[in-house]
Amino acid sequence: MKIKSLVIQDVGGISSLKLENLNPHLNIICGENGIGKTNIIESISACFTIYSPNELKKKADSNSGLIELNMTDINEGFKKIEYIVDVFYPREFNDNNTNYRTLYKFWENYSKFLMYFKADRFFSYQRIDSLKIHDDIEQHTKNNLKGVSRNNLKDWFIRNELLSKQAYTEDVNKKNIGYAKEFITLLNSNYSFSSIKQDMEIYINSPTGEIPYEYLSSGFKSCLFIMWGIIREIQIRFPNIEAKNFNGVIIIDEIELHLHPEWQNKICNVLKRAFPNTQFIVTTHSPHVIQTAEHNQVIALEGINGILNKKDLESARNGFSGWSIEEILTDVMGMRDLRTEWYRLTLSKFNTALDEENVESAKAIFSELETRLHPQSTELTLFRFQLKALTGE
Repeated sequence: MKIKSLVIQDVGGISSLKLENLNPHLNIICGENGIGKTNIIESISACFTIYSPNELKKKADSNSGLIELNMTDINEGFKKIEYIVDVFYPREFNDNNTNYRTLYKFWENYSKFLMYFKADRFFSYQRIDSLKIHDDIEQHTKNNLKGVSRNNLKDWFIRNELLSKQAYTEDVNKKNIGYAKEFITLLNSNYSFSSIKQDMEIYINSPTGEIPYEYLSSGFKSCLFIMWGIIREIQIRFPNIEAKNFNGVIIIDEIELHLHPEWQNKICNVLKRAFPNTQFIVTTHSPHVIQTAEHNQVIALEGINGILNKKDLESARNGFSGWSIEEILTDVMGMRDLRTEWYRLTLSKFNTALDEENVESAKAIFSELETRLHPQSTELTLFRFQLKALTGE
């Protein structure tokens, strides 16, 4: 399953948005803060959620909202679904409501093909006293809008690692837990899985020796939550499928959360490599995430009063790998000024001193700039030249 296009009208803060020709592998949604990135991915998730009557709202001044989603099914071809917001809910279902019957059939067939990782990816220590034996598939497929839960993820890994040693364990489950262990090294070649010990803790080989899983950085654990979470969901939803063959949609809100810029720069490529048949739709505030993307993988949003458009990025038709962070921030993400207010005010004072030929003031301001700007700043070289021109020294 892949999503091809999306239309949103009067949902949340969005008055109108049309996204066409979504990339089958990776779509990175970015734009100004508050423009509606999370609203978009929750609109998609709502289409794959049976129990979402009170979680998605129409725009305040509208009678109803509409989400129109077009997708392809490798077995059945092109599919189209219309999701009406704040007009009918499951509690209003009746035999004459053909729209609801169509939607319910869509949910039954496709809800298991979508996973949504929300921005809440904080980790705290979890002690394992006993292992949960069974996961209810309905809890993992009927309410995608709530997002994939981190609860019992550590429990899941320990249980499957212990069971992988048993002869009766299905080969597909052995392969999937082996895949989960490989992710540790895929994220950082200096780390690898070590063992499960009697204290029911996961131990990791690290450059400083063997450490408990909880000792990993928050960024490392955030990545593992996503990658292990995907395998766990696949194992529950599709018991006979190897995780790397999953052919569905995975949505991740604020993919850069907890990640060092170096990891932000590689997380999307790691996910594509780990799950090559999956369509990822992610949101980000990070230029480092965008820097590794191709031209047709970035959806930069712009608009006024909820009327949103996809920004023309034809200047990056060969991708963003050669773009600087500053160029991405201004041309893609819409930042108007990359300097601090202190810098802008100080520069204004310096220019005024130059215009008024106030040598003493210009020297004092330049001295302050010299102490605060980067030693290799090209602007500092220009300011020094301007000061020499004023003083004649």
